[in-house]
Amino acid sequence: MEFKQLEKWRVQKELKLSEKQINKAIKVMIRRHPFEKWINTKCSANGERITYLKLEFVKWIEEVYLKKNKYYLDLEIAFFNKQIKRLEEELKLPHRETEYHEMPLYELPAFFEKRRGAINVAVSRLLKVHPEYRYYNDNTVMITSEGIKWLNEKYFRQAYLEELEIYKLELQKYKRKIYGNVREKTT
Repeated sequence: MEFKQLEKWRVQKELKLSEKQINKAIKVMIRRHPFEKWINTKCSANGERITYLKLEFVKWIEEVYLKKNKYYLDLEIAFFNKQIKRLEEELKLPHRETEYHEMPLYELPAFFEKRRGAINVAVSRLLKVHPEYRYYNDNTVMITSEGIKWLNEKYFRQAYLEELEIYKLELQKYKRKIYGNVREKTT
């Protein structure tokens, strides 16, 4: 999927999008995912510029951009998790699970690289949903590993999405290294 691409006009026709809609999708993708190389422009023999879109980008349009019934970050996270799972299966790699450890409340600002006020708001929202994720140890407020996971994956979702995207790009780079930079025919 990383190597296959379609002409922009063909994607536009398949997804029944206007020129304005496909250009807006491209603009949104570039803003949200600046490290992705989902767009490729080539010059034909007659000098005409042809824009190709990677199949992964087409899937992103279908599964994330065009779905308006859910919050976009949840859709983005689900999309990248699906892509990571697919790559790990193709490369026969074990699924990488992020390990979370319990930690004292005062260490959370450094761990999440957030201000103390933002951490306090996040922890109060965590405790509304899961009060069992907090306990006391020698007069120190501790957050369990499940609480740290919830904060990372549910509250600070943008940073979590960036971690997923970086890991996916590493897997794609590894795949290119193994299989070489294979150029598949455009479909």
